[in-house]
Amino acid sequence: MLQQLDLSLLLQFNSLAGRWPLVDTIAGLLVNDYLVPTALASLLIWLWLRGRGPAERAADTGTALNAFASQFVANMILKLTNLAYFRARPFDRYPQVHLLFYRPWDSSCPSNPATFAFALAVAIYLGDRKLGLLALALATVWALARVFCGVHYPLDVVAGAALGGTVAYYLSRRSATMAWLRQRLLDLMRKGLIA
Repeated sequence: MLQQLDLSLLLQFNSLAGRWPLVDTIAGLLVNDYLVPTALASLLIWLWLRGRGPAERAADTGTALNAFASQFVANMILKLTNLAYFRARPFDRYPQVHLLFYRPWDSSCPSNPATFAFALAVAIYLGDRKLGLLALALATVWALARVFCGVHYPLDVVAGAALGGTVAYYLSRRSATMAWLRQRLLDLMRKGLIA
């Protein structure tokens, strides 16, 4: 039943692809592996460099470290998941899917881009709500573009968002090991004058 709902949502959303060249062009820009990741990386750089005083710089650097660690750990979990579970892409199973992107060959679920983007976005949000809302908006647009363009099912991006967001929350708020490591890295960075 859940798979039927997933397929139904995909086909309804993806049926809009190929109708309006301008919308397809915008979706093509959003779905690729460059625009949103570059924007998210730019937010992280801004976060890292913007601090005015030592306390603000330390907090922002800690948030950036949380984001880096979150996407790394989330992607490691994703790769292990992909070794155990493979889901074919929608365009491989359903000829009516309008593909507006190249043909990725790896598992569709969880979505790699959603995992990456939401790991960064949630970590940023937990450190700075205003920048975090922008990061979450970028992550959401990227995830929706992946469905619109026929690259993922809706549940693929939901699973990726849940994975990335959960890891970011855990590492940012619950992990004593990450808190200890973050503090050691901040101390080293201060000595090297980069925090």
